[in-house]
Amino acid sequence: MHRLDETAGRFGLNKALLFIARIALVVSSALHAQEITGTWQGILPDADSPRIVLKIAKNEDGSLRGGYSLIDRDSSSVPFSAVSFASPNLNIVSDVADLSYEGKLALDGKSITGIWTQKKKPLPLTFVLATPDTRWKRGGSSALPPMSATADPAFEVATIKPSPPDAKQRSYATRTRQFQAKATTVSDLIQFAWQVRPRQLEGGPPWIDDLKFDIAAEPDAPGQPSLDQYRLMLQKLLVERFGLKIHKVERIFSVYTVTIERNPPKLTRSDPDEKGPGNIYVHKEDDGEWRLQFASMTMLEFDNLLMNFIKDRQIVDETGLTGLFNFTLRLPAGALGEGSNVDDSAAAFIHALEAQLGLKLNPKKAPLEVLVVDHLEKPSAN
Repeated sequence: MHRLDETAGRFGLNKALLFIARIALVVSSALHAQEITGTWQGILPDADSPRIVLKIAKNEDGSLRGGYSLIDRDSSSVPFSAVSFASPNLNIVSDVADLSYEGKLALDGKSITGIWTQKKKPLPLTFVLATPDTRWKRGGSSALPPMSATADPAFEVATIKPSPPDAKQRSYATRTRQFQAKATTVSDLIQFAWQVRPRQLEGGPPWIDDLKFDIAAEPDAPGQPSLDQYRLMLQKLLVERFGLKIHKVERIFSVYTVTIERNPPKLTRSDPDEKGPGNIYVHKEDDGEWRLQFASMTMLEFDNLLMNFIKDRQIVDETGLTGLFNFTLRLPAGALGEGSNVDDSAAAFIHALEAQLGLKLNPKKAPLEVLVVDHLEKPSAN
């Protein structure tokens, strides 16, 4: 009897061990199969309880990318510097926002529990996987739908007045339904409306570059205008209120063309939900190096931004790349900020484009469209 009991005990122990092994295998398989990509939503337990939307996707090489947005504050998404996932642990870093997130994905793959640390302030934050039915909308229930793409809008009401005598910083507000331009000359407005540079604008009275105006205007069509729709409305406003008349000619200029040096270039597609306009986030490292993160940027927007640093030539895109992209550039300490030299900045950008992005600037001669101002008058009364 003792031997039979002992044998039965051993048999029962073996069954128990086999059962435990099977459970461990199931758990291990579940963890291995966990997927972190998707849209995640969480409310940070801070003063104003901001809603945070986290988006994680895979690059073509299988690595992860992502970004976050404070959905009630800004329409743009801040890209992460690094995203890593070793099931069930998620680690995220954004250098430009000085934040990190360390979380653990639940076994069912529907929530992430962890710590959100920004500017050295750690807070608990749980993200829940969003579905088409539960996904938050930007700006909450008050968010405006986009203006119809087929609309032909104009400004229904526009106030134009001289800027204060001490106004220096030019600015445009295009992320709300009300368009605003501050401390802008008519030359500035024409360049913004037609997307041209100073070298592409000729003629006009002397005050075209001197007198500054503040503009506030409301569109006559419902919805939130796109940037291109705002440009169209501003063109109409300049014709109606400033009596602007122009004609277009072509002239030959020294330019840089942007081409793809290494294919594919080091650019990643932006989230399909991002509509632009693009953003740039700048962070200065402890060693003085600059990290520039570009988000939801078209090549045209990037070319225009580059011309603020590479000023001797127009920059013309010949990459053939369309859509919105995220990418990062690193520049040496002396390339930006006070005391930076224009030539050094240009050289740093040119080198970074090729070494870091796989793009190249090629000097050549090319025809560019030029706007010639035939008539312009000071604005009519509001």
